[in-house]
Amino acid sequence: MVEREPDGGFVCELVLHGDVRADAPTALGQRLAEGGAARVEPVHAARPAPGRRAGGVVEVATLAVTSLGTLVAIVDTIRGWLTEERNAPSGNGPDGSGGVTSITVIMGDDKMEIIQPSTAAEERLVEAFVRRHSAS
Repeated sequence: MVEREPDGGFVCELVLHGDVRADAPTALGQRLAEGGAARVEPVHAARPAPGRRAGGVVEVATLAVTSLGTLVAIVDTIRGWLTEERNAPSGNGPDGSGGVTSITVIMGDDKMEIIQPSTAAEERLVEAFVRRHSAS
């Protein structure tokens, strides 16, 4: 069941995985705001243990997203952002996406992972997730 806000919107969490540059959550948040998210707030960012990776990288970052639009719009925005990351020649996307390898979308007790490039199986899982969380 979708966690609905009093104004009719919904709330979800996004967890960025991979070698996440410190500015990637902000860049994704801006893209989500442009794509219809009413509010995007950082929830958690964990830096790797000293010596494991470069200083500008976080191990995982979590964003809370409140949207008045549709879940489809949020998922499409995430996919577009990940695609740009993959197509960047240096592996560092134009908007700070760095080495993000996947993003997990969490709504209540339900979650799905978005990976780019996506597979046919992932496409079916995303469609099923969206159907489960679409307003009836």
